[in-house]
Amino acid sequence: MDNSIIKRIDILKQKLKQWEYEYYALSSPTVTDVEYDLTLKELLTLEKKYPQYVTDDSPSQRVGGFVIDDFKKIKHQFPMLSLSNAFSHEELEKFDLDIKKNCDASNVEYCVEPKIDGLSISLIYIEGKLKTALTRGDGEYGEDVTVNAKTIRSIPLTVSTNISRLEVRGEIYLSFDEFNRINQHLAAQNLNLFANPRNAASGSMRNLDSSITAQRRLQMIAYYLPDDSVLRSQNIHTQYEAIQFLKQLGFKTASQSKKIMDIKEVIKYVDIISQQRDHLSFPIDGIVIKENDMNLYDNLGSTSKFPKWAIAYKFPPIIVQTKLLDIYPTVGRTGRITYVGKLTPVKLAGSIVSSATLHNAQYILDNDIRIQDVVKVFKAGDIIPKIMGPVLEKRAETTSFKPITHCPVCGSLLEKQISEVDQYCTNTSCPARIVQSLIHFCSKKAMNIEDLSEKNIQKLYDLGILHSISDIYKIDTHKDRIFQADLKIKSKSFSNIWNNIIQSKQNSLEKLIFALGIRHVGEILSKTIAKKFQTMNKLMMANLVELTNVNDIGETVAISIVNYFHNPKNLDLLKQLKVLGINMDYLSSNTGAAINRNSPYYQRNIVITGSFTISRQQIKQILENKFDAKVTDSITKNTDYLIVGKNGGNKLTKANELGIKLIHEEIWK
Repeated sequence: MDNSIIKRIDILKQKLKQWEYEYYALSSPTVTDVEYDLTLKELLTLEKKYPQYVTDDSPSQRVGGFVIDDFKKIKHQFPMLSLSNAFSHEELEKFDLDIKKNCDASNVEYCVEPKIDGLSISLIYIEGKLKTALTRGDGEYGEDVTVNAKTIRSIPLTVSTNISRLEVRGEIYLSFDEFNRINQHLAAQNLNLFANPRNAASGSMRNLDSSITAQRRLQMIAYYLPDDSVLRSQNIHTQYEAIQFLKQLGFKTASQSKKIMDIKEVIKYVDIISQQRDHLSFPIDGIVIKENDMNLYDNLGSTSKFPKWAIAYKFPPIIVQTKLLDIYPTVGRTGRITYVGKLTPVKLAGSIVSSATLHNAQYILDNDIRIQDVVKVFKAGDIIPKIMGPVLEKRAETTSFKPITHCPVCGSLLEKQISEVDQYCTNTSCPARIVQSLIHFCSKKAMNIEDLSEKNIQKLYDLGILHSISDIYKIDTHKDRIFQADLKIKSKSFSNIWNNIIQSKQNSLEKLIFALGIRHVGEILSKTIAKKFQTMNKLMMANLVELTNVNDIGETVAISIVNYFHNPKNLDLLKQLKVLGINMDYLSSNTGAAINRNSPYYQRNIVITGSFTISRQQIKQILENKFDAKVTDSITKNTDYLIVGKNGGNKLTKANELGIKLIHEEIWK
């Protein structure tokens, strides 16, 4: 063993780590790019000559070069929830009032942070070393992008801490300068450009070749520690303290983060950051306001999607004007007709927009939108372009809009319910409906069949290979035709698609229910239904009374479900899917333990209040998995039990008033 070589490699590694921290985390470089590059080159040379001394935490591992077949899906230990949105000062004031009411406080301190417009990431360090990096995914399962995360220089490969398992959450993003550089490089090669920095960051992190990711110069800002045990061990009580702790560990944090002791001052600061938005080096689409005292998070709780202790103030949409050249209809999977406006291309919120939704015919008529009008266009949620209405003072020669009466694809007479504004093509054999149903079935929130793109689904339909959902599970019999067609699907990519199709057979029942596209049945309701009925057979046999007895199912939804399962074509499809091996049962998300159906807590409505030795989120997961209980955040007359810990608060008072049974023991153990 040559100690001098080992010593030199260690010195180089420490130098590079320190310089990366200064440059990426502190934005205060102490050496030139040339000196950094020469030092890295020396390290790479030594490690190539002495590969036995290469370690996982070496800065050399950031250069990429790994090519993987696919990203594995891994369950988050702590769900990655989204944030609810506010679009006005009044909504922020209501958020403040709700926090004060639930905390029984006269004033609340907040931590205010910029909302980075990028890709959410969760980093897991084991014994101080970066072990896993997961995307948000669907909030419950994320994609393992560890190889690509290691190429990002603002993500420490190691952290100096005695915490055995540290989970850090943040946002991966591209600076505006880097976004422009990448698009210039793509343009020079006559390749498609990225629409905006967020898409570029997301696409770069999901590239199967890490060397390409490394070239993109992504960055990350850390902002959250989800593990209560870590907070307790480090004596961290507030979100602002958590950010300072992350900074001490070597993570880059947002310099704009600030703690503020009054909602009025929060609103003033929100307005200040809004005005500075265009002068920042990185994209933000809003401001995140978090109740600062993390000890209150459990009491405040969360919905199935959002924590109640935080909210995202979204900036008012950027509105541009352009000419409406034409209006054309499209057909969705349910047959609903959506009208789209063709526009003179215009730059909007980081991308070029040439079309935008006009919703339905009634929307166009109500807003008196005409072809050749100059119209106002914005992006809903900074994503979907929408037309607001005409600029009347610029109206000249225009053509009035007339709703279509027949399906633009199959020619069937359109129908419209008296109580609805939408027109529908009711022909279940309409090619457009079939293609959109196939696309929905394969989508991420449904059966999650990755790599089978919308364009390829359309082409496979045109080739006669995909005409029904069941055909998806038979495409291996058409492999040779697919290779010969102009689909850009070759052996390796087909193998990935087929593996994803096979894997989708094991999805839990709620995925299949949502994928079938039953009208009025969304993603969350699909899970409620699956948990209630457990099997597809039981759901198919359910009557209106049984369905309306399920939480969140009203008469309209119940009729829609019953009608779906009385349609012979749908029954035939389900029969085919069963023969093809698609799972028809609800799979509990626990680790294999059977649900206790004999317990008095089985399928009961339970609310949790107070603090415990573990987090309320962990308790919620155990109750759902062990008793199939529905855990909610609000006390109502339908609540069966209230689990009470220390400092029960308003929920305990309300439960006593309503005579709701209290549980003081740890029934989840």
